[in-house]
Amino acid sequence: MKRFCCSGFNKILACSVGVAALSLLSPAVHAEWAELDKDEETSYFWNKDSVKAVHVSRYAWTLMDLSKATKAPNGENYQSAMVRWRVYCKTDMAVKLSVSYFNKPQGKGREVAVQDDQEWRTKEAPIRPGTYLAVLKKEICDSAG
Repeated sequence: MKRFCCSGFNKILACSVGVAALSLLSPAVHAEWAELDKDEETSYFWNKDSVKAVHVSRYAWTLMDLSKATKAPNGENYQSAMVRWRVYCKTDMAVKLSVSYFNKPQGKGREVAVQDDQEWRTKEAPIRPGTYLAVLKKEICDSAG
């Protein structure tokens, strides 16, 4: 009995499926940033797909774009920063957990600096009215009550 083998086609198909699966897992590839606030020098965005609810808290990523490059904590120039927040919905407080600084807008280019904090060691800070964090809190907390 003669077997038909499409090994070349199967390899291409398997590779295509693998690439598609990896691109779905990468948040940077599919991150859609919605605008929170904007002024002459800075634009703030948030990623709706990044929001995770834990009790009365929400975890979310924001993106800050600067109109011109500035210095990161390590002295290198950056033009955008992605920040991971824990927002306490009941107390109007927030904690900055992680920051990644990039040399190009929209979190693109080279990551020039990173700051990660242990969640249990960070201090809560009040969310001030009229700030992009106040808008973020409204977006991620109000819908869940």
